[in-house]
Amino acid sequence: MKLFKEDFKTELYQTINKLEDSSLVEVVAVIKSQSGRYIDISFAAGAIFMFLVYTYFMFAPTIYNVYLIYFLSIISFFIGFSVVEFIAPIKRILTNKKRKNKQVELFARASFQKGGIRHTSEKVGILIYVSLFEKKVFIIADRGTETALPGDEWVKIRAGFQAIFSTQNIATEFIEQLKACKTVFSEYIPSTEDDVNELPDDLDIDL
Repeated sequence: MKLFKEDFKTELYQTINKLEDSSLVEVVAVIKSQSGRYIDISFAAGAIFMFLVYTYFMFAPTIYNVYLIYFLSIISFFIGFSVVEFIAPIKRILTNKKRKNKQVELFARASFQKGGIRHTSEKVGILIYVSLFEKKVFIIADRGTETALPGDEWVKIRAGFQAIFSTQNIATEFIEQLKACKTVFSEYIPSTEDDVNELPDDLDIDL
């Protein structure tokens, strides 16, 4: 993930530690390059490109050698497939927005369950799931945290994190959004003397 420099993880975990020191919440940040392969989109692009090339040969005024038609049709498939498969912006545009959002939510909820984020004693676990290809941030808060904050605060938090994709430096803005959460969480869910860090900040969830 080229958007994030080597020192990003260090700064991320330091920010999460400070946030958790002032609040009872347990925050886990998961950043994935993408939440789905969408390889069918690439196959469809290859097939369409091949069909267009083949159609041209069939209706062109010039008569072409059958072997030329055959091999160029196959090559055109791989060209169409490769362009969409390896150029992310094109694939992102061709992939349905509803499908991308659903895929991100699916992976976020699976990460929440598999990572054991719901197992904190006070039900204050929070997952901030970032999927770069889909340009989507999905936040899941356990019921203790979800009910502690007013609804409008959650709207602001989710909108703030989603807005990182409209900035030039996603990594820096992500850290800034985490820092902004510190004030809110410490106000509504203040830390206690017996607060224990139940979730590792560097939790690695492999789905």
